[in-house]
Amino acid sequence: MRNIHTKKLKQRVSDSTARSYLSTTQSGFTLIEVLIAALILSVSMLGVLSMQFIGLKGTHQSVMKQQAIGVVQNAMERMAANRSAVLDGQYVFNSADVNCATLRPACSALSCTAEQIALLDRLILVCGNEAIDGSRTGGLRIENADDIVSLSSGSLNIACRPDCALGDVTVTVGWTKRAFKDETVQNGSISLNLRVAAP
Repeated sequence: MRNIHTKKLKQRVSDSTARSYLSTTQSGFTLIEVLIAALILSVSMLGVLSMQFIGLKGTHQSVMKQQAIGVVQNAMERMAANRSAVLDGQYVFNSADVNCATLRPACSALSCTAEQIALLDRLILVCGNEAIDGSRTGGLRIENADDIVSLSSGSLNIACRPDCALGDVTVTVGWTKRAFKDETVQNGSISLNLRVAAP
């Protein structure tokens, strides 16, 4: 019995010695280990952030193309509704040449001539619809701080190929692509051909 008691005592002493040894040795991470872990984490986060920028750029280009297609569709619908003015060349213009201060025709929908409708369509396509307070929605050009454009930094060019009397029209919408970091600014564009039949 004495042997068992001695054995238990020795075991208790060795357990307490082991515990005291473990409590005096390392019980966590060193500063160098923490710094290395932080460095590895920050490098991996840089990779994730660069992928985020690439994703944002792709999303921005997709939105710009979709808005450009909307402008082209708007122009094509307006020309299809006013075929005689298209055949007379009334829709041939470049948005840079349109003056948004031009007075809009003072006629009703039923009393406007084809030429007046074409002028109104050009102004709406480039300058947007004017509200009572003077702000504009739609269009390509910002004139006031309250304006909401369809396509920021956009341009619209409508040309006939080779003659307007044949009804072949090309609608081109351009925009400035967003540049990230040290990239050079580039331009994007969409061109669609339209054949307008005689009314």
